[in-house]
Amino acid sequence: MSEPETTPETSSDAEGGGAPTTVDAYIHRFPDGPRQVLEQVRAALRRAVPGGEEKIRYGMPAVMFADRYGIHFAGWKKHVGLYPVGELDPDLEAEIAPHRATKDTVQFFYKDPVPYDLIERVARALAERHRA
Repeated sequence: MSEPETTPETSSDAEGGGAPTTVDAYIHRFPDGPRQVLEQVRAALRRAVPGGEEKIRYGMPAVMFADRYGIHFAGWKKHVGLYPVGELDPDLEAEIAPHRATKDTVQFFYKDPVPYDLIERVARALAERHRA
């Protein structure tokens, strides 16, 4: 199925226990390289959704659009994923298509340049959809 998450340098988060409870703790579990990508993805999402609440949902960071809708991101061994990313307008969908892994998932591999501007535009479009 999915590859395992990148193994953090230690198994505990900043609060000293199991699963991370904050976005900072989640990101800081990752080694250099993936950690910087996750920080930049987070920044792109925050630019796209100013004032969006950050939280951990389903074991991964999320930036909320409204009470129950948001965009989640997660670090994996070889990529960062965004969830859920439903169908977008045709032009934006054409840009995201090479990164689509499944119907509602997009992946950006660490070995390739990550298009943070595209991530920001996708998140902005999704946020606008859920505010309407």
